[in-house]
Amino acid sequence: MRVREATADDFEAIGRLTIAAYRGLDTWVGDDYAAHLADVEGRAKAENTIVLVAEDDDGRLLGSVTLTIGGGPFFEWDPETDGDCGFRMLAVDPEVQGKGVGPRLVAECLARARAAGCRRMIIGSTEWMTTAHRIYERLGFRRVPELDWTPVPHVQLIAYRLDLDPA
Repeated sequence: MRVREATADDFEAIGRLTIAAYRGLDTWVGDDYAAHLADVEGRAKAENTIVLVAEDDDGRLLGSVTLTIGGGPFFEWDPETDGDCGFRMLAVDPEVQGKGVGPRLVAECLARARAAGCRRMIIGSTEWMTTAHRIYERLGFRRVPELDWTPVPHVQLIAYRLDLDPA
C-alpha cells in the first residue's frame, strides 16, 4: 500500500468511497452531508489542505483523508498556535476495512504534520465511530472534552488531540 496526494482524476472515486464508508457506519448520512463528503475538489482546493489517498499495488483506491496544516475551512477549531493541524473525513473502502488502511493514512498525516512543524494534531469524531477511536488511542491521541462541539443540531463532535514533537 502506498499513500500519495490525490489528483483531480481521483476526486470522483474518493467521493464515492467516502460516502460508502460513512454510510457503512450504520448512521444517517443525509443528502446535504453526502454532497459535502463528495466535494473532494472543494477540499483539495481549500486553504492549507491536502487530500491524501491510499492505494494498493494495482492502483486501487483503498481510502482517503483530508489533512489540514494550520487553520482553514476544514479545521474546526481556532488554532491556538501556528502549530495546530488536523485531519477530517478519514474513510476506508468498506471492502478493506480492518486491513490497516486507516492507521496508515493517520500515520501519513502525522508524518506530514511533524515535517511541517506542527505541534498538535486536533481531530473530531462522532460517538459512533468507535473503530476510529481505537485507532486514534493506539496512536497516542487523547480525548479533550473541552474541545467537543456541535456543528449542527443533534451532531456532537468529540475531540482528540495528540501533541507532536516536530523534531
